[in-house]
Amino acid sequence: MELNVIQMEGDMSEILAVNGGPKAITLDQDEALRWPRLTEEDEQAVLDLMRKNEISVSEEPKKLEKEFAEFLGAKYALAEVNGTAAIYAALFILGIKEGDEVICPSYTYWATAMPASTLGAKVVFCEVDPHNLNMDTEDFKKRITPDTKAVIPVHLWGLPCEMDEIMDVAWEHGIAVIEDACHAHGAEYRGKKMGTLGDFGTFSFQASKNLPGGEGGMLITDNREYYFKAITLGHYRRAADLPERYSRYQHTCLGFKHRMSPLHAAITRVQLKTLNEKNLVRSVNIEKLLNALDELRGFHIYRPPSYIKRVYYENDIIYRGEETGVPIDRLIEMLNAEGAEVRRDRYPLLHQQPYYVERGSNPEDLPITREVNEQIMALPTFPGDDGSLVEQYIKAFRKVAASF
Repeated sequence: MELNVIQMEGDMSEILAVNGGPKAITLDQDEALRWPRLTEEDEQAVLDLMRKNEISVSEEPKKLEKEFAEFLGAKYALAEVNGTAAIYAALFILGIKEGDEVICPSYTYWATAMPASTLGAKVVFCEVDPHNLNMDTEDFKKRITPDTKAVIPVHLWGLPCEMDEIMDVAWEHGIAVIEDACHAHGAEYRGKKMGTLGDFGTFSFQASKNLPGGEGGMLITDNREYYFKAITLGHYRRAADLPERYSRYQHTCLGFKHRMSPLHAAITRVQLKTLNEKNLVRSVNIEKLLNALDELRGFHIYRPPSYIKRVYYENDIIYRGEETGVPIDRLIEMLNAEGAEVRRDRYPLLHQQPYYVERGSNPEDLPITREVNEQIMALPTFPGDDGSLVEQYIKAFRKVAASF
């Protein structure tokens, strides 16, 4: 009788939770998945500014600019109100206007594309590589016209694009390169930090980012005139210190107020101190899980070449249900039942959105991007896990995969 009970209990552990079996993931996940990870030092930095009454105007953003430029190895950094403002500034500086074209992927956050649209330019969407989800360089080439003035490669989820190829094409056609590095704080391509390879780099410090300040962004460039123009666009208090052709606009700037909040800059400065350490925690945990998934049918794990050092803003993978007979939505349901916090990808394709469709975009365009977008699943990044939760996630995936 005792042996039968033991056998029955053993069998029960293999029954999927969605069918009434026990969950594979039993640990409390709140602490392991909590982000951002703020400390007393962050609180003290904000409190110090409050006590000095520097909640609007302060030297704090300038200090962040200096520290972030040093971290990246860049000449000039300008703190912006958010990453969207940084992209807008780059396009404005280039003189992007109605009749111009700007190329970017459809699979990205809306802020990559909308600043070009607000300047009157036509956004031309290109395909992604179905393996790494970044801009497909060959398709980028095909979409260049005499009106193409800029390209915005997105280092999606923290994985650097193939920048040598993109820069070569851009150089050949006289196209400016604006790196959307809002997911890629600390990532590298051939030893250089992302955001320093193009004409501009743009970053976001929104609370979900690897370098979280709550809100804020940064524009990066090695071109001094570009830097001056960016100041003149939206930092009127600082324009007075520029050469006369710019300082004459000090009382109006060029129509925007893009300065970063000192309180958010203070938090970002504290968080920058531990960025590499926190990136490493994510990488160790995520890659442990990905190594396990690589052995399971249906999961396609992209391994970047040795000259690319990626970070993980999000942990998105490709799952092909036709290889297992289990559709992605059913798989997510099964994993959720086991306790895994997994979901479909959260970015809708921009070329299918009403704003662009109403202006002539064909929602049936980009067949590769549309197909791969249906196969993307988002997993946790485990920013505070000691490895225990990852082990249970591996157990959950293996348990579910055994039922395929």
